[in-house]
Amino acid sequence: MREKQAFKAGVLAGVSVVVLCATALLGAVRSAPADVPAPAAAESPFLPATTAVGAVTGAPWDRPSDPTERAAAAGLRMLGTEGTALHLHAHLTITIDGQDEVVPAEIGIDNPSGSVSPLHTHDTTGIIHVESPVQADFTLGQFFTEWNVALDDTSIGAYPSSAGETFSVFVNQQPYSGNPAAIVFTNKMDIDIVVSPAGTAASPSQPFDWPEQY
Repeated sequence: MREKQAFKAGVLAGVSVVVLCATALLGAVRSAPADVPAPAAAESPFLPATTAVGAVTGAPWDRPSDPTERAAAAGLRMLGTEGTALHLHAHLTITIDGQDEVVPAEIGIDNPSGSVSPLHTHDTTGIIHVESPVQADFTLGQFFTEWNVALDDTSIGAYPSSAGETFSVFVNQQPYSGNPAAIVFTNKMDIDIVVSPAGTAASPSQPFDWPEQY
């Protein structure tokens, strides 16, 4: 009888130890700080490219025939309608050895599909429209990629074509020394790209006379 009682007491003591250990372990788990998962990075539907991928060719530069593919190359998605979350305009002037080059109409517009890039032109005035459904930065490099014209800190398309030409960029009539592809559009910005004979002073055009509707 005494042996049975001792056995029961041992079993009960063992169970108590197990219960106490489990309780302590559970308490430690409950009191330990939980690992908070890192928030998922917000993915913008547009990539603010600071480079331009385009053809190294001479002017004139026509509107590309594959606007949707060119927009994709610029990191841009075509839209069913123009966006309204961000709406601004900039003006681009390109002068090659004294000759103004045309910025074509309907860059970034795919008429057969009825879609439009958030970065586009409507006419040949040089006005670039930024009409986006989200707030984001849009760059001159993206526009030139859509246009399929090469642009970097020393050249546009095939220019300068010789050591006898210089390449200059102006933003709001002030010299710009960085890579023009990285220029972020702001409202009513003037951008001038000038290729001129070496030894002559490059100068920007006069401030653009914006129509009343802008």
